[in-house]
Amino acid sequence: MGKKMADETVIPNGEKEKDALKELLESSYPLLQKFRELCPGTYKHSQAIASMIEGIALDLDLDVTFMKVAAVYHDIGKIINPKCFTENQLDDENMHDKLDPKVSFQLISRHVSDSAFILLHDGNFPDDLIRIATQHHGTSVMKYFFEKSGSDVEDHYRYKGTRPTCVESAILMICDCLEARSRSEAQVRQSSFNPTIIIEDTINELLSDGQLDDVVMRLGDLQKIKDSLAKELQGTYQKRVDYAKAKDDASKEKEEGKNGK
Repeated sequence: MGKKMADETVIPNGEKEKDALKELLESSYPLLQKFRELCPGTYKHSQAIASMIEGIALDLDLDVTFMKVAAVYHDIGKIINPKCFTENQLDDENMHDKLDPKVSFQLISRHVSDSAFILLHDGNFPDDLIRIATQHHGTSVMKYFFEKSGSDVEDHYRYKGTRPTCVESAILMICDCLEARSRSEAQVRQSSFNPTIIIEDTINELLSDGQLDDVVMRLGDLQKIKDSLAKELQGTYQKRVDYAKAKDDASKEKEEGKNGK
């Protein structure tokens, strides 16, 4: 990917099409309402990705509305079976604890084709947008269930989709991987959380796995993506780290005050 110097992006059509896309982001849009009600955790994840993507789209001069719609609806297929996904589960209700890893893989991976079906059936989503939204997992490995299975054949646990074919779908894949990973890392590492390292690791893993091989992108644009993500993550998680540190410091001061009495 990095060696190619030309770029290929999806160009949205006229203002009429852009206005139609904006309607899909309205909170009153029926499908979005259904998504929010049935999959609150996934909905929150998708909104976080939309926020990440907005800055990148502005920096790369891509259509912001088009990108945000793709981000918001990329996981819409999860409304078919919301409790199959951890972000919509309560602490004590993980259905996968009792399932064979292969069955879990099949249940989870089908959300990509379910998303395509739902968006096509809705009738208001452009074909290019649906294609981008359904490439966000590419042919990547579902690592948790692959490792749980004890299998030594990764291909048995790969998504059966299409790898990203344009800049927009590559950005969505990167942001989707990064959002969940950075949230987890920030909780564990707190004060040692380093967005730059996580961004580099995430992109390098996708490159190593060949997920971005079909994307043509300028090296300068890849750097812009990294810079935009670093700024977004720093702004999002630094506040949480500072709050956690302040809370911890207050507790220590309170404890010291008790000991001094």
